Amino acid sequence: MKSQDIHFTQFYASPLTLNPSLTGYFDGDWRISTNYRNQWRAIGGYPFTTFSFGWDRPIRIYSEQFNVGLVVLNDQSGVVNLTTNRFYGNISYSKKTKRNTFAIGIQPGYVTEGYDISKYSFNEQFDLGNKESMFNNNLPNFESGYSKSIAFFDLNAGAFWNCILSNAVSTQIGYTAMHITRPNRSFKLIKSDTTQFGMRNVIQVGAIIALGQSTKFKPNILDMYEKGASEFLAGGNLEQAISNPVFKAVYVGAMFRYGWKPSKDSVVKAGTFDASSAIVGVKWKNFDLGFSYDMNISNLKKATNMRGAWEISLIYISRNTKPTKLKIPCDRF
Repeated sequence: MKSQDIHFTQFYASPLTLNPSLTGYFDGDWRISTNYRNQWRAIGGYPFTTFSFGWDRPIRIYSEQFNVGLVVLNDQSGVVNLTTNRFYGNISYSKKTKRNTFAIGIQPGYVTEGYDISKYSFNEQFDLGNKESMFNNNLPNFESGYSKSIAFFDLNAGAFWNCILSNAVSTQIGYTAMHITRPNRSFKLIKSDTTQFGMRNVIQVGAIIALGQSTKFKPNILDMYEKGASEFLAGGNLEQAISNPVFKAVYVGAMFRYGWKPSKDSVVKAGTFDASSAIVGVKWKNFDLGFSYDMNISNLKKATNMRGAWEISLIYISRNTKPTKLKIPCDRF
């Protein structure tokens, strides 16, 4: 039994699952981020769903800034309901200078996985008497030696750099090493290279480019590689500020996902386009709500009728109560 690793089209709106060094990287006292993804419903009617919830806040100790956070992910895949639950604790340290911000972070976690074997149909359960499906799940399947659930420790780490190049342009780049301990995920409780996670290398690049007083362009790039599988996303959002006491801005954008195909001698061959995504969003008060829809354009489009995935992201950032000016009372009058 195999499944793809968890990922989001709006990866920039899921900072705590993208890079642990992004913990606490915002202007406010604390932040909540949630994401929901639903895909492949067109195949067999059993969707793959992913939900994430994150909370983080900065902790300032004298002139130094540390950051802490919590992340919970739930992923359910296909007809057998392969369920993954991940619980992470984020810790990071960031240092800000006049034009630069540097950060490093780690993300230890506990992961559980399980499935419902009753949803499978085996050859031994073939039953001509069942006119509806030709299988009888009440018959023995003669499968043994498999555990219904497993649990393991996981560890991710990352680094991040943001640079303000000018009043109109700022850039950022980050790197994340995921599954550093290469946990074993075999339900038969065997261990081999095929049953262990590969360490996933993740590089993200982004920028904020001011196009006048009220318009911004935010390009984003994500490149991931794990055990011969790769994913490359590139796109961006165009954000327009609104003069309104409630609604602050609206944005539209697009993202394109591409899969590289490395050969046995590690020379990269031509890949294939997997999906194109349309993105819309709105910022109101302290909320940022985004919606995206993936249109499948890979070889699987015949089976999906080009229907891929839809995704919702929601971020709330509390206001910053850190004083910007310090008043010292004077008893002279």
